[in-house]
Amino acid sequence: MLVVASLFTAVTTTVADQPDDIPLIGFDFDNGFSTNQTTVISGSIEDEVKPASVTWSIVASEPYLVELDSGDFSDILEASDSSGSRPIWTWSLEIDVAEHSPCTCYLTVTVETASEGFTQSHRVLFLGDTSRSAIIVDSPEPGDWVHGFISVSGWSMYPMTWTTPELRLFAKPASSSIDACSTEADSDMSAHLSIIIPDGEFSESLDISGLEDGWHSLYAENYDPSGVTYSQGCVPIQVNNLAPSISIEGPDHSLEGASDLFFDASATDDPVWGREELHYMWVLRKPSHSGQTPLQIVMGQDKGTMAIPTGSSGDYTLTLVVTDAGGISSTMVKIFTIQNVVPKAIASLDDSSIEDGSRIKLSPGSEWMLDASLSEDSENDQSGLRCVWKIDHQPVYEGCIRALSWPPDAGDEVILTLDVIDDDDDYGSISVLLVHPEAAEPLPYSLIVLVISTLFMLSAIMLRYRSSDDSSSIPKWKSDE
Repeated sequence: MLVVASLFTAVTTTVADQPDDIPLIGFDFDNGFSTNQTTVISGSIEDEVKPASVTWSIVASEPYLVELDSGDFSDILEASDSSGSRPIWTWSLEIDVAEHSPCTCYLTVTVETASEGFTQSHRVLFLGDTSRSAIIVDSPEPGDWVHGFISVSGWSMYPMTWTTPELRLFAKPASSSIDACSTEADSDMSAHLSIIIPDGEFSESLDISGLEDGWHSLYAENYDPSGVTYSQGCVPIQVNNLAPSISIEGPDHSLEGASDLFFDASATDDPVWGREELHYMWVLRKPSHSGQTPLQIVMGQDKGTMAIPTGSSGDYTLTLVVTDAGGISSTMVKIFTIQNVVPKAIASLDDSSIEDGSRIKLSPGSEWMLDASLSEDSENDQSGLRCVWKIDHQPVYEGCIRALSWPPDAGDEVILTLDVIDDDDDYGSISVLLVHPEAAEPLPYSLIVLVISTLFMLSAIMLRYRSSDDSSSIPKWKSDE
């Protein structure tokens, strides 16, 4: 019958987080100890303090897992000399072979610590003329997540053989953790992951990349078509070869501002195991400015969305690494741009709006108030705008509200320029032509054109008149009489 029990799946198992190192359980005899007579076996426990409880049990593997005997070592532990840093306590046990043989038995020693954790270790005992072989699978442990290649290790031995021993390793899909290892499997009807010749301890690398995701029963079988030495062990495992499928919803482009950009990866899923235990890690970088140095890292099982402020323009990469419960991860990189909003320069001169390209004659006086405080930009940059005033393209003032004085070395006209600059050094500009209040007004262009036209017409009339006088004085030829 199928041998399914925790004793076949771990030589040492710790259940509970320990504040110190786990106890070490030692045996003074080898695995596969064989005897035909009553004998005393012994071992030791190494730990920082004396264990709270040490118990033992003997289980027979045929035809079912049946506990034959059990007891408590706690009261008989004896302190022993130790060459290490931790104390050692020894125990001993007398086994009545006549009471249990023939038996392929498993001795389990369980150490319980004060922190309520426990550690177990197992040994195979061949008592009397037993023929059934024995298997202990140390790894993987029940419920382990596995993918790609896994290492299967343990111990296997036939107490008697008449053909070459054969250890078959194979796997069968299961519908759930409850279904896994619930029945015996036929190795003759199964594809083998590996076949080895056992002789005590074994370790084998298995290629499970071809297995579909889901629960599987991993079988280790000491094969014997006659059934005399046959033994089979099983470990439930979670095969996880498929990586999560990432889906990110979010913009590729945005304008700079005070709001956030939202990226949603909540539709990311694992094809078989679902999204409940997915772990997200978002890494934000800005290659256009800070290179590959992360600006922000957010991680956690409940981090399916990411909010990114739009206060700084540039080209960004948002990397999402999603890892499933079995440790397989997928990566997706989202590239997006936050575009800077160019400031809009708005200014007034003595409370009168300045229009770009206009000509303004200043009112009488020695100072005139300049005000660019109403210049506009995105909300995040509005408070940090810089205003630079230029006269004939040379900076003379900085500040959005200033008093203008006429430059002493300037003529009757100057060009006034306002540059409104944001934190990205983008700027908006307006320029006007300023005329000094004491400057003489030039003749209107239309009047100049009229005068020139009038002079041209008078000139044409005079030339016409002179031409008429000259033609009347020309003598005429007379015919000869």
